This record gives sequence, C-alpha cells and structure tokens, in this order.
Amino acid sequence: MLLAFATTVAFSIDFAYMQLVRSELRAATDAAAKAGAEALMRTRNTSAAVDTTREVAAQNKVGGRNFMIRSSDVVLGQASVGNDGLWRFTENLLPYNAVRVNSRVGGTGLFPAVPLFFGKLLGKDGFSTSAKATAAQQSVEICLCIDRSGSMSYNMDGIDFRFAANNPLLYPSSYYSTQRNRNIHSPPHPDESRWAYLRAAVAEFLSETSKLTNPPRTALVTWSSDASLTLYPGSVSAPVIYTTATTNVALPTISGFNWSANALSIQNSLNALAQKPLAGATRLSDGLDRAVQVLTGTGSQVQSNKVVILMTDGMWGDCRDPMLAAQDAAAAGVTVHCVSMLTGTQEILTRVANLTGGRYYPTSDANGLRNAFRELAQTIPIVLTE
Repeated sequence: MLLAFATTVAFSIDFAYMQLVRSELRAATDAAAKAGAEALMRTRNTSAAVDTTREVAAQNKVGGRNFMIRSSDVVLGQASVGNDGLWRFTENLLPYNAVRVNSRVGGTGLFPAVPLFFGKLLGKDGFSTSAKATAAQQSVEICLCIDRSGSMSYNMDGIDFRFAANNPLLYPSSYYSTQRNRNIHSPPHPDESRWAYLRAAVAEFLSETSKLTNPPRTALVTWSSDASLTLYPGSVSAPVIYTTATTNVALPTISGFNWSANALSIQNSLNALAQKPLAGATRLSDGLDRAVQVLTGTGSQVQSNKVVILMTDGMWGDCRDPMLAAQDAAAAGVTVHCVSMLTGTQEILTRVANLTGGRYYPTSDANGLRNAFRELAQTIPIVLTE
C-alpha cells in the first residue's frame, strides 16, 4: 500500500508539472505568434517577422528554460474570416497578413523534452507536447475617446490648478481678476500642458498606425461636461460653449476610405481645441457612451472589431457609474482600453477594461503616455485566430 501511495503521489506531482509545462508552452506560442504578426504588419518584411517570432518565443520560459523554435516552425500566410465568423489560415498565400507558430517540446522540436521529477519511477524519461497558434491582422474600427475637461490645461505636476509658466496663448491680464482666472479662461500652453502632451501621444498613435498594411478607420470623441466660458475677449458675442460629448471626427465609411485624410482630421480637431480654453468636469460615462454610439452607428461594419481608447486625467463624477457604460459597451461588442494620466491606478478603469476585454494603462508622465498609445497602435490590430 505504501508503494502504491508513493506512486500515486509521484504521478500527481508530475501530472501537475506537465500541465504547467503545457500552460507555459501555450503562453510562449501565443506571444510569439502575436509578436510575429505585429512585426509583419509593421515592417512588411518576412525575415523580420520570423526573427521577431523566434526572439519573443525565446523570451518565454518553458520548464524553467528559455523556449526555442526553428525558423521552419514559423509559417506565414493569409488568414480571413468566413461568413460563418470563423478564421481560416492558408499557408504561403500572398499577401501575408498572418503568422502561425508550431511549437514542440521534445520529439522533432528544437526544444528538448522536459525531465519529470519521478520519470524513472514512472518509466518515462521526459515529457513531450506541442502547441499551435495563429495571429493575424484584424479589421478594426477605433474611437479615440479623449477627456477635454478643464484640468487638461494644467501642467504635468499632477497638482490641481498648476499651470505651465510663460504661456504665449494667455489672454490679456486686464480681462481677469486673478492670474488663476486668466489661466483657466485661456487656451492651454502649446507645449507644456497636459493637452499638449496628449496631442503628442495621439500623434505617436497615428504615426504607428500608419505603418500597418491596413490602418483602421478611426473616429474622435472628446468630452467633459456642459460648460460656458464668458470671461474672455469677445465673450459677450461669442462665448466658448462645450457640450458634454462631441463627435469631432465621425467614423469614416469604408467606401473610399483614405487613412491620411482620416489621421489629418483627427490632428486638426485636437489642434483646434488647443486654440481655445478647455472647460468642464470629468463626465467619463457620457464620453464612453458617445464613443460606443459612434462605433455602432453610421459607417460601422458588423464584421469589424470595435475598440474604444478612453483617456482621462481625472476621476469620474456627475455622471452614471462607468461600469454601467462598460456593460453597455460589452453588450455591443466594444472593447475599451483605458489610459489615465497622473491619477495613479484607478480601480474603476481597471474594471471597465477587464469587463470589456481591454487593457488599462495608468501613466505618470509624458513618456508613459506616449508609450501607452504606441503600444495600443501596435497591438490592437493583431488578434489570435487559433
């Protein structure tokens, strides 16, 4: 009985270890396929795609060792979605838009079989297994959902009502009772305000997106709360008025779509907002609701994946619970990626992203903000199809 008990324990330990190896192999294979597909779309170079796939595979550990695959384990081809909604991969079919990785542990694979703790007792020298993953560029529709509340005029210190010095866009001081009012009612600093750094991050996003074989059709929604600024030149005849959420750039139709024109419209809209004061509170749910409407309305294609990139520098308030908006987004098949600036990690944004299948990027400086938008541009169009 003792021998039987020891054998059962040994088998249980090794069985659990084999499951761990399978999970590690799956993670390494998925990561390698996605990285290869991203490199293929970005560089349009097959050798670079294969090299990147192998490099990322080697960055993952399987059984405590860096995983390895051969170049021949990386297969390029074309993946497409059928009328039944299923992806199909055809090897070596041009133009390439997908990467398949055939991973093996042991057997004919470059990576040897994984030794078991009680292999000799069980009469098994090592554990062999395999995995396969295919990643491809997907058809995507994106809505940039940007916070334009008054705090976006602040500097990057993370302190309320702290404005960048020497703002060349400040209106004459004779219009205002205090310097704070002058800053609040003037356009944000063109280089050192949060709005300026946001514009630079979006420019990074658009630049990275332009490298894709098929850049996604992209809309722009900006939001805050209803606001009217009257303490500025010309306020009597033409006050600055903001509505809660505005569709600054509608989702382009697929017919005659031109990415360069799309990107230019987004940049021009953000630049135009930089020429007048920003105002209002953080009515986050209103902005998210409008973004979902844009991605499910005119110009939207049923078969496209719909993605919102929600960016804010504040805490939500004076609106419905963002989780209710996230539930509506998820029900509409919309993924929401969240980016925060200078707020620390927000639990509510983590939950919104998790519920909709997105990611959350809390950022604390300009570099972090740019990196978040760059990573989103590179990874959003890539999906695991198998």
